[in-house]
Amino acid sequence: MKTTVLSLMLIAGLVAGAQAHAAPVTLINAGFEANWTTQLAAGSDGYVTFNYAPTGPNVGWAFNIGAYGSSGVAASYGTLTAYQGSRFALLQLGNPADPLGATGNRISQSFILDAASDVDLSFAMALRPGYQPGQSVAVALDGQILTFFTATPGWSVKNMTLGSLTAGSHVLSFAGTANYATYGDTTAYLDAVQLDAVPTPVVAAIPEPESYALLLAGLGLLGFTVRRRRA
Repeated sequence: MKTTVLSLMLIAGLVAGAQAHAAPVTLINAGFEANWTTQLAAGSDGYVTFNYAPTGPNVGWAFNIGAYGSSGVAASYGTLTAYQGSRFALLQLGNPADPLGATGNRISQSFILDAASDVDLSFAMALRPGYQPGQSVAVALDGQILTFFTATPGWSVKNMTLGSLTAGSHVLSFAGTANYATYGDTTAYLDAVQLDAVPTPVVAAIPEPESYALLLAGLGLLGFTVRRRRA
């Protein structure tokens, strides 16, 4: 009976340690809706107004414009509404040889994990209507590219895991990779970026068999002592 009780207690402890729930990770301006205080320019298609490399309060993201193309935020007036809200990010062209370098077009933001966690990423992505296909976006964490997504017409939600991350600060980046010579003018739109973290379970160490034997022996001695006192 005592062995059964101990086993149940051990299992309960392991299950309690394993139970964890996903929670959103704080990102500033994850939907690119902040009021920008930088240059505005109308797109050549006449439908979209851009903020190139925007700055302003609560921007959250850092925008890098490389040698070709641009990065920034757009507001739609016709051909493609935002996936969420009224604005979305843009990555026009890029540097396929070094997407995250100084000559690449990218956006990035740091985020903080309070505890070691398994982190998942989701975001909406679309190809700019009326222009060339071919823009591929690199997703990077802490300066390391994890994967690529190719923009297609209309919004689609992309999902991936960033892996098991340590507590502390990390940097999420999106970078364009298409060059003009190969693809022409091609742009990817991004919106509704979301991170969800599940804290890594802390499971109590399972005692060695010798520890179990010692524990059971102690319980047996305790039981024997109690019985003698009752006799």
